[in-house]
Amino acid sequence: MRLVEAEGKALLQEFGIPVPASVLLEESVVLAEAPFAETVLKPQLLQGGRGRAGWVQMTTGETFPARLATLRSELTRLPGSPPILAEERIEVLAEYYLAVRIDDALRCPVLLFSTSGGSEVEEHPDLVRPREIDPLEELRPYQLVDFFKAAGIAGGPIGALCRLASDLLRVFRRSDAQLIEINPLAVTRAGRLVALDAKVELDDQASFRHATETASVSRRLWRAQTSPLEARASELGVTFVDMEGEIALISGGAGLGMALLDMLADAGLRPANFVDARGGTGASTFAEMVRLVFDRAERSDVQAIAFYLTLAATSLGEAVNGFLKLLQTRPPPKPLFIGLVA
Repeated sequence: MRLVEAEGKALLQEFGIPVPASVLLEESVVLAEAPFAETVLKPQLLQGGRGRAGWVQMTTGETFPARLATLRSELTRLPGSPPILAEERIEVLAEYYLAVRIDDALRCPVLLFSTSGGSEVEEHPDLVRPREIDPLEELRPYQLVDFFKAAGIAGGPIGALCRLASDLLRVFRRSDAQLIEINPLAVTRAGRLVALDAKVELDDQASFRHATETASVSRRLWRAQTSPLEARASELGVTFVDMEGEIALISGGAGLGMALLDMLADAGLRPANFVDARGGTGASTFAEMVRLVFDRAERSDVQAIAFYLTLAATSLGEAVNGFLKLLQTRPPPKPLFIGLVA
């Protein structure tokens, strides 16, 4: 799950990472005056592009009420009634880029840093320096000194950067994140480091470890933007992506599923969905996954169902037995084509 900026920053703040003072303004909240002398208004969205849309606005006390009303009016066409983060403007001396993400190829977390933060990081990707992280290692701040020196940091900021990066890795591990990106990480005139923005993506398959934690705004917006089939799949622990196409697809494994999407496209056909379940899925979960695809195939735009499966992490027998059991009570709504490779 991707968190909106406000909830991502709240997570960072729990681990001592500085963020600007702010107030989250839900649709029902009315403020007669600005909460800060200079206030930045930021709609809380799960997707990017707020700046390009002109939705991130700096206001003063006089312009605050009108700017807030105008921004709210523009957001009414978006699903989920996105709240607005009213944040204190921070005077910035320099902007860095700092992130931790899972690198699938290296099979480990990677710390990323650049002295060119903000929009500059997209223009100079070659300046982003990576450092592989041992998943079993509790990285200490002093172990990052050489990394930041090599990236061009010298003097005062280096100690604070090492401590903040170490804290960021703790957040990453303990929240089961897939990505935490601070861009920009601001250096203030007083020499403080402050996270001006935060992109946080958590691993849905670890959500059972965080049952007591809430991300209410992020979940509300996700539900508002998600199709009923995608919401059902999430509750089952299944990945399902609703798409516009004529071939409903049943497969097992993300790699095989993506390959089948490409093969359909090569044949001039469009997939109606992508579906995947965790390795080791039993017959009952696989049957529910097939039921989701059958429900997608009920719609008039779908012409056929393709079921293609190979022997992999999930037992082929388990999957086929679950499929046969479902067929006894739920015949396929469209012509069904089956391929099995073992």
